[in-house]
Amino acid sequence: MRKRMNQIRKKKKSILFSLLFVMVLFTFGCGKVKNGKALYQWAKNEYGDCTVVSMTEQKDETVVVLHDTLQDFDYEVTSSMSNIVIDGSDFGSLPNTTDTFDEKLKEKVISNAKDELDAVCNKEGMRYESGFDYDGSVINIFAETPEDGKEAAIKCAEILQKQNKNNRLDSLCINVAENQYDDYYDNEHFGSVKLPDLLWRTPEEELAEYYTEMAQMQTDKNAVFLRSELKTFADTGADLERVVNVLGSDFPTESTSPVTFYYFKSSDSREYYLCDFNYYDEEYINISYYTNYCEEE
Repeated sequence: MRKRMNQIRKKKKSILFSLLFVMVLFTFGCGKVKNGKALYQWAKNEYGDCTVVSMTEQKDETVVVLHDTLQDFDYEVTSSMSNIVIDGSDFGSLPNTTDTFDEKLKEKVISNAKDELDAVCNKEGMRYESGFDYDGSVINIFAETPEDGKEAAIKCAEILQKQNKNNRLDSLCINVAENQYDDYYDNEHFGSVKLPDLLWRTPEEELAEYYTEMAQMQTDKNAVFLRSELKTFADTGADLERVVNVLGSDFPTESTSPVTFYYFKSSDSREYYLCDFNYYDEEYINISYYTNYCEEE
């Protein structure tokens, strides 16, 4: 299960990168860096009231340091030109806006809650680390048993939820793993709690949530998860040659390979499934999770 959850995290990162690449292609060759006033307005619209601490405007880069009014911390917003290099070839540059809001907000929240978090997690057989990861986690708890970790994670989530102003910490995760190795991802993953729900999620429930998100993106935005079943690749009726070989992850290699079917109800109450492997289209260009979903005629 630990290996599977790490694969899911890698897939999330890959999907985010692919979406970013598509956005780059659509905007290729257009625009210029934003000025300070534009960055301030963008940040205000995106994150809420703020004041300007400093502003630096240059030909190829604008940096604005802003102070968040609601929760009292500083963060940066930067507009700069980013070079587009594909297979070693330079295709010019594009304007790119980045910011440190999420990182600085989480640092502020953790700093405010440190004493309470220490009291919960600094016990015999338990420890925690805080930081920022691309999967949205802010705290990783190491515990000897799932029960101890679950109790600590829920308490930590309740502590952090008190600082979830304007729901800006929604989707933030507190992850729990065994306390055997120093690196979190070398340990068995026990589960997690996500704001604002404050409910414990087992690894199986996390996977169901992930594939529900994928089904809603890929098939029906109103897809409702029903159940999951473990079958074999032969049960899909798919072509083994069109299975995408994702480096570092499990994928079907023969007809007897295990495949998890995630079943959903569509907007028009039809039942369909989405499987846990990636599949090429007939032109071997586009990639998506294998599914028997089809648009209603």
